[in-house]
Amino acid sequence: MWSDEFDGDAVDASKWEVLNNSPFGHGNGELACLMNRPENVAVKDGQLHINALRKESPIKCGSRGDYSYTSGHLTTKDRAAFTYGRFEMRAQLPTAPGVSKAMWPAFWLRPVDGGIGEIDIMEAVGSTQGDTSVSSKAQQTIHYDYKGTHDPQDNEHTFQSGLPSDGMHVYAVEWEESELRWYIDDELVYTRNAETTPWLKEAFSRDFFIRLNLAVGSTYLGAPDEHTQFPATYAVDYVRVYQR
Repeated sequence: MWSDEFDGDAVDASKWEVLNNSPFGHGNGELACLMNRPENVAVKDGQLHINALRKESPIKCGSRGDYSYTSGHLTTKDRAAFTYGRFEMRAQLPTAPGVSKAMWPAFWLRPVDGGIGEIDIMEAVGSTQGDTSVSSKAQQTIHYDYKGTHDPQDNEHTFQSGLPSDGMHVYAVEWEESELRWYIDDELVYTRNAETTPWLKEAFSRDFFIRLNLAVGSTYLGAPDEHTQFPATYAVDYVRVYQR
């Protein structure tokens, strides 16, 4: 019922807002200023490219001072929102082993009303040369809120062959009234329902919008190191939403 195949030569502004000069994620300790510039967010060769860059000279980012990194963040808020459905993305992640510390690509849903509930369809993190194991993983998570009312529920899927950075993989969630199911390359990797999650219906029963972003660093990940390669590109072939 909704899709972006990224077949043009620019982001479709009727489908996405690209955050600009935004320190979104500052409270999480993220280190990149989010920019609506071709060097950070571009459509070419049938793909969306979200690029993280290290700047030779720090740039000012809104009221948050100087930033040494830039990246991109797109959202369908105020353009498209959905209650239930299959949300699917085909993408190649910038999490190559040993050269991607502090890279944090994500594909996730948040409620239009700004209240409780977050569905992380895909998150992944890069790795340092000292520990490359995380580069073979992708995470799936749901949050009730950010106050600790209920603990987040999450899963970490390890690729048995290939890596998220090796090529395109399909990440999806099927969100129904009483159940959420996550898939990677059509393999069921995680399920939540009313038995596992008594607050599922309360948190996930109204319109949510889509976010796509590439964060750089956080209080959780730390900062890039000398081996982190820039530019780092999160390449998205398509985003699709299906509903019965």
